[in-house]
Amino acid sequence: MIDRRYVLTAFGAGLLLTGLRGLAREHDAAGCAPAECGKCGPTGRTTAGPFYVSNAPATMNINLLNAPGTPMRVSALVLGGSDGRSPLPGATVELWHADSDGHYHPEDQGEISRYRPEEINLRGQVVSDGDGRAHFASIVPGRYGNRRRHLHWRLTAAGHRPLVTQTYWQDEKGTRYERGDPVDRNPEDCRWIDFRSDGGNAVGDVVFVLETSA
Repeated sequence: MIDRRYVLTAFGAGLLLTGLRGLAREHDAAGCAPAECGKCGPTGRTTAGPFYVSNAPATMNINLLNAPGTPMRVSALVLGGSDGRSPLPGATVELWHADSDGHYHPEDQGEISRYRPEEINLRGQVVSDGDGRAHFASIVPGRYGNRRRHLHWRLTAAGHRPLVTQTYWQDEKGTRYERGDPVDRNPEDCRWIDFRSDGGNAVGDVVFVLETSA
C-alpha cells in the first residue's frame, strides 16, 4: 500500500492538474495536433538504467520529499493505434530521474515495498487523460556520471508494446554532454525536449508513439 504522503490532497491535485492542463492548452505538446505529432513515432527504445523501481507512487508531483532545485513541469502526449496518430487515454506513464546533484532515490532497483517512504523521491506514475496526455511536476535533474541530462520513462497501454525510453534537453544537443554520453546514441529528434522558462519553471512537452502489440 502506498503511504499517504505519496498522494496529493484532492485540493492540491486539482490545482496542479488545472495548471498543467492550462499549460498544455497554451503550448500544445510539440506545438502540433495529434495527427501531425504522429510524425514523431514510433518512439525509440533504450535502457531503463540501473535504478528502476516498480510500482512507483501514483502522483503527478513526483518531488515527494521537496528536494531543492529548479521547478520542472513536463507534459506528455501518448499516441498509438495502427497509424501511430491516435491519442491513447488510460495509458500508464512512469517518470523517474536524478535529483539536482545527479543522485537517484533510491540508488537501487526492485519493488517499491523494499524501501522506506523517506527513501523514495523523484519517481511516480500517472494515467493519461481522455486526450492521451499525462502531466508531471518535479525539479530539473543534474547530470549523472558521464550521462547527459535525461528523464527516464516507461509507458504501457492496452493493445500496445510497453515502451521504456529516455528523453533529453534540446539545449544539450550537439554539445560535449551529448558527445560524451555512451548511452542511447543518436536518439530521434522527438526525444529532445525544448524546455522553456515560465515564471522560474522549466516547462516542456514531449510526444511518445507506442507500437501496437499485434
